[in-house]
Amino acid sequence: MKQASVLAAALALLSPVAQGASFCVPGPGDLPETTLQGGLTTAKRDDPLVPFQGERCGMRQVGHEPLALRGSFGDIQLIGLCAYASMRDPSDLTLPTTGTAVIDMRVPSAPVWTQTLRTPAMQRAYSALELQKSTMIAAFKDFGPMGNNWFDIYDVSGDCLNPKHLATTTTASGNHDGWLTPDTNTYYGIPFGGQTIQQNPARIDVHVLDMTDKAKPVHLVNWNRLQLPAELQARTLATRNFHDVSTNDDGTRLYLALYGGNNALGGFPADGSGRCANGLLVLDSSDIAARRANPQLRYIGFVSWCDQQIDADFGDGSTAAAHATEFVIHENGTPYILSTDESGAGLDGEWNAHVRQRTFSRLIDISDEANPRIVATFKPDVNDPDNATQVMQQQINGGMLHYIGFDDRYKMRLVFYAGANQGIRVVDFRDPVNPKEIAYYKAPPVATTRVGENDFTRPDPRYDPDNCLIYTGWNQGGLRILELTDPEYNPCMRRLTFGIGWIGSGRKRIDFGFEADRSHHGHGDLRGLLALHDHGAGAKIQLKKVTALGAVHDACGSVLPAENAVQFEGSGTFNGKPATFRVCVQDNNARIFPGKKSPQSRLHVACTSGCTYSVEGAVQIGIIEVKQR
Repeated sequence: MKQASVLAAALALLSPVAQGASFCVPGPGDLPETTLQGGLTTAKRDDPLVPFQGERCGMRQVGHEPLALRGSFGDIQLIGLCAYASMRDPSDLTLPTTGTAVIDMRVPSAPVWTQTLRTPAMQRAYSALELQKSTMIAAFKDFGPMGNNWFDIYDVSGDCLNPKHLATTTTASGNHDGWLTPDTNTYYGIPFGGQTIQQNPARIDVHVLDMTDKAKPVHLVNWNRLQLPAELQARTLATRNFHDVSTNDDGTRLYLALYGGNNALGGFPADGSGRCANGLLVLDSSDIAARRANPQLRYIGFVSWCDQQIDADFGDGSTAAAHATEFVIHENGTPYILSTDESGAGLDGEWNAHVRQRTFSRLIDISDEANPRIVATFKPDVNDPDNATQVMQQQINGGMLHYIGFDDRYKMRLVFYAGANQGIRVVDFRDPVNPKEIAYYKAPPVATTRVGENDFTRPDPRYDPDNCLIYTGWNQGGLRILELTDPEYNPCMRRLTFGIGWIGSGRKRIDFGFEADRSHHGHGDLRGLLALHDHGAGAKIQLKKVTALGAVHDACGSVLPAENAVQFEGSGTFNGKPATFRVCVQDNNARIFPGKKSPQSRLHVACTSGCTYSVEGAVQIGIIEVKQR
């Protein structure tokens, strides 16, 4: 009998590896996963002879700002061609690099850290770094028993590389997470840890700040779960914390994640009841949005995935706690909440630990607010308990889906998950009940990645729709800028451009004509050409084959990344000799002919090999067009 067991184990190790349910098809340059979807074997991660190079499918890195490998990545926000990256613990508040980094993104392939915001809250804002319209706030996460819960407000409507500090105040309690309403007038803060509601009935679960006057924010109201209906209090008392918060577009609804599972992280069970309470709480925040006297947060609905049990894999819910909560409207018009779970074993990620957790992501239909309904669950195969035996036998490290981003909050199709030890996972929710993973990216380790660990993404990924770029932070590796490589999911690769005319004048006139696009309405093969004659320099360029086309990523002089710009590359000849070129164009909606004044479109051409020539300028006579397909 013992011999049979040994033989069975050996056969299991020799059997074909079960591949993940990823719909990503590896392409040129990809390094796909070689084990369960979302997993990484200890042997591959720690191989002393072949260092781990990362894994990727359908994605590539465009740029990287290591941020001095300072670690402790908090959150990321974007506006224009600027990015802001906050920190969390552990961090040394005395160091000049501790704070919120301001990053110049005019060249996405070469981001530049220009300064660090070090007002009190900006030093350690963690997830409570929020930006709506031109207002950015930071709420300090207090890790000490007597510290201040600082709160900073900045105006980024002018030069985004030099945000204007408007005010610093404090909030009523801690700020593990927070939310700034889209109108920028209200901030909701969520404390974490501390006394339970049984120990302290005055515990604050949500605190609210009135930011109508940005220079003079005013505390508005505190709320805790004892204000819920009695029958619901029984479900919520057992857990220590809420975790995440978001609102709808007009700020009249509040969505809270009840951190009602994981004992190891202090979420469950505070009273020893053993009862799982993970779920989504919907509150009416109309009083606050309308600034009514004596505002109240009123109960609307609650759903716990511990009750529904629509996914038997979730078990009794005791291994995970509800983590992220994001309001979105699907491209079909339906409002949803996207959620993830958190687990101590998932944060650990080790093969002998993460099998003890069951953390998934859920899509929750909130069309009927009083009765939220889970319509889909997404989980990588490495988190599927059916694969636990394989995980243990092959020492497959796992982790969990953790933070959430998306392509468009109000017309959502793609979801970007920042996974602890799983990298970035991109999931297509076009069919809401059948989500499909279409891309992923795991970064290679950096110098500060500890031996025996795999670095992981920390903040909510942010999407730049004008340039189809995904921004995320690796906990130790700094800021990474990624893009999808399939034109189906990267609309910037479906742009077409053409132009004809000249720049310069007189004997230094430079004539040009070009076109570049993809066949089959932007989904097929690359095609195009460019002809350029610089009369003053005696230079002739013939670009005969287009090899890349998309948003502007690289240094292109005055042509900056924008929705009306395109970068394409290709090979051909310079004065009859082989050369390769980068071409960047910007369509300023100009139609310039003799005697007509109009904003000038721009052209930039540079040799990347075979010559040293470069030129750029505004179109004097002619036309440049960029169209999105």
